[in-house]
Amino acid sequence: MADTSLAHDLFKAILQGTPPGAVYALVAVGFVLTYKTSGVFNLAFGAQAYVSAAMYFKAREDWDWPTVPAVILAVFVLAPVLGLVLERLIFRPLRSASAVSKLVVSIGLAVAIPSLFDIVFRFEPKSGATPEGIVPDGANVFYDPFGIYSFSRDELVQMGVAVVAVLALGALFRFGDLGLRMRAVVESPKMTELNGIAADRVSAFSWALSSLFAGLAGVLIAPRFNTLSNADFFSLMVVAIAAAAVGLLVSLPRALAGGLSLGIVIALLNTFLPRWAGDGGVMKMVQDNLTPSVPFVVLFGVVVLVPSIRKARESADPLSGVEPPPASVYRRVRDPRAVLTGKLVSLAALLVVAIIVLAAGNELWVYLVTQAVAIAIIFLSIVVITGMAGQISLCQGTFAAIGAFTVYQLVERYNLSVIVAALVGALIAAAVAAVLALPVRRLGGIWVAIATMAFAYAFDAVGVKLSWIGGGDAAALQGTDVPRPLLGPWDLANDKYFLVFAVLVLVVAALAVSALSRGTFGRTLVALRGSELASGSIGISAARARLVAFAVSAFIAGLGGSVLAMLNEGVDYDNNFKPFAAMFWVVLVVVLGARSIKGALTAAAAFSLFAELVFVGSLFGWFIGGTDNLPDHLGPISLWPFPSKWMYVLFGLAAIQFARHPEGLAERSSSKPSLVEKLFTRFRPLPVAPDAGGGSAPAAVAATGGGPRGGAGRSTATAVPEPVTIGANRAAADAAPNDAPAARTEGKGR
Repeated sequence: MADTSLAHDLFKAILQGTPPGAVYALVAVGFVLTYKTSGVFNLAFGAQAYVSAAMYFKAREDWDWPTVPAVILAVFVLAPVLGLVLERLIFRPLRSASAVSKLVVSIGLAVAIPSLFDIVFRFEPKSGATPEGIVPDGANVFYDPFGIYSFSRDELVQMGVAVVAVLALGALFRFGDLGLRMRAVVESPKMTELNGIAADRVSAFSWALSSLFAGLAGVLIAPRFNTLSNADFFSLMVVAIAAAAVGLLVSLPRALAGGLSLGIVIALLNTFLPRWAGDGGVMKMVQDNLTPSVPFVVLFGVVVLVPSIRKARESADPLSGVEPPPASVYRRVRDPRAVLTGKLVSLAALLVVAIIVLAAGNELWVYLVTQAVAIAIIFLSIVVITGMAGQISLCQGTFAAIGAFTVYQLVERYNLSVIVAALVGALIAAAVAAVLALPVRRLGGIWVAIATMAFAYAFDAVGVKLSWIGGGDAAALQGTDVPRPLLGPWDLANDKYFLVFAVLVLVVAALAVSALSRGTFGRTLVALRGSELASGSIGISAARARLVAFAVSAFIAGLGGSVLAMLNEGVDYDNNFKPFAAMFWVVLVVVLGARSIKGALTAAAAFSLFAELVFVGSLFGWFIGGTDNLPDHLGPISLWPFPSKWMYVLFGLAAIQFARHPEGLAERSSSKPSLVEKLFTRFRPLPVAPDAGGGSAPAAVAATGGGPRGGAGRSTATAVPEPVTIGANRAAADAAPNDAPAARTEGKGR
């Protein structure tokens, strides 16, 4: 009898796990299709699915369209068009870019595409309102073929589509010439063109097909959500990546099997763990926390344990050498006194702003500036791990949350000093990062980003719910309060006092990062970023250096998270540290400059102040005497306030430039002479270079067609370029005429 009951429950669990497993498989197959036919690890796949699902909802609920026209619009029109736009305008020019660069671009698109759709179509998700399935009464009509578990019509359609899609795509790649051509274009577009194949057309078809599959998956999966949310679709995509990783991102049947297996394993745990757990104890904790973390544990395990992934390195087109050599990269040699003057002017401007905020700033502006300072500390951790070490880490928000939660726990449970708790939290975050780096440090390319993303989502699914980390049920009822510290006579409950304190912490962190970048540690990381093989030949241990980089970056992130929690007087995890929101941090920093402290500070200011200054209209309102005088509408276009989602669109799409200029916008601007430098050098006599057998420096200036007052001549005489690894200013080289070989040679560096 017991054996019969066990077999019954086992079979029921398998049937119960099959429908959600089919959902995972459906997205995993589409993800594998994208990777297999484009070579792009497309983290924007979930955003593409969201767009089709939202369009289907808009057509069905708001426009009252019938099911068939709504499906045609959302799946067979909008989805392929979106794929063609992405391929033609974004990924085709990036075909020769590195896999990491494409990954960063896809992260930016994952942030920008949903917000752009919401703005253009004025779509606002409504809680509790989701679209119906593509079959009538899909969620209300059930079938029980085995007399054990009832399947809804929607679930049967999802399972059927997943199986048919794998069979059809498998036949395409195994027996069709088109499938072979798509894979060939991924390996070498130029070689396929030598065989008479139009690589651009094949690539465009691949993107249209994969995007169509994303749209189909989004429409079929949408009824499973209570509210259509881009973050939910991204989380589902992370789960599907775990299923796709089982097939090493290239096997469609294994992706199908991986998705079904995840669903069944989760159902089995939900069925049998409660029997073993009883009313409490260790097994109860395992039951509550193991089930939601299964996909992320599987993803992390596959990435770090499968040898073929650990040893994977980025492959290059064998015919890439036929491309024209890229323009030389060089940096101007600046006058040290002009640079010092520029820094002093910038510092003076910051001091003026600080005095204005402290003296006349209202509560809102003091809070926004303090928030920018706290976020800047966290962003400095991205400078260390991404700018210096060259690794894309998607769990910096998790490290910041660990620091914030530690402060909450130590103050709440042990009444420890807030300052001491913040330092302990930073140390714990560093220790967690060091443990995480042990299996991750030998990964290459995009796999570091995938492993850290899996860790971030595992912490989100499990760690936040634990009583000794996130507070558990007690925190859900009472909150996670963090008090402001008291430093001698200064009570930092005063917002302006706390702003001064936060600035001091930022200055210390920035000086530490600057010292690291100029020291042996920073030079070691730069060497590894340039060539790991060459670095190893001179005795540099890549694994040890990256472990230290992870620990240092996590310490800074944990410290910044603690300061942010003090500012908000609570951890506020959902609004500050969720994985999807923290992913936008990475986009923002790499867009503005992950290789410099200035880039991190600029990114933090943009994150905290840009919306209030530009989208709300405070900056323009200040010029015209108040925001009340701003025009509200210009015809059908709303001017102020702009939707806040525009910030995600602008900075998300700006991530596209990372592939061409990884130094960031802030660093690029520094390669050009600033206004202070122009004023400083305008009245200085030009230095005369010694005669090198071909004439003096003035002669070289004259050869360019410039003179003492001419911009070109001044640039040639006072700004001798030199080769560097970051920064790109090609204007001088492109502007030099063909009959001035001396100037062009000098511009390309020696």
